[in-house]
Amino acid sequence: MNRRLTLALIATTLSLLSAGAFAQYTGPGATHAVTTVAEARAQRDDQPVVLRGTLVARIGHERYRFKDATGEIDVEIDDKDLPSHQAVSPTTVVELHGEVDTHRFKPTDIDVEYVAVVPAH
Repeated sequence: MNRRLTLALIATTLSLLSAGAFAQYTGPGATHAVTTVAEARAQRDDQPVVLRGTLVARIGHERYRFKDATGEIDVEIDDKDLPSHQAVSPTTVVELHGEVDTHRFKPTDIDVEYVAVVPAH
């Protein structure tokens, strides 16, 4: 009986440690590699992405067209997630932190969780 209990405790501990090795923080401030629009379109649903480019047009309530060197994609940005201290124009370079949102009958878009204005060099 003691041997089974010991084995169960060891197995539980190992499984908890291995699960932590795959966990990632994906919120604001996390270090993600910048993804291009072309790469984002090929990602699976809910995959975290960071895009760097410009918001070239407002296409609806909380919906924008985003553009980088590889193409354009529609993004959804809640009003509260836009920078309140700085104006964003079609020439302002921004970094969007969010996740891919795939759909069955409409094109893939990005659900943005955080917008950062990239300082000009």
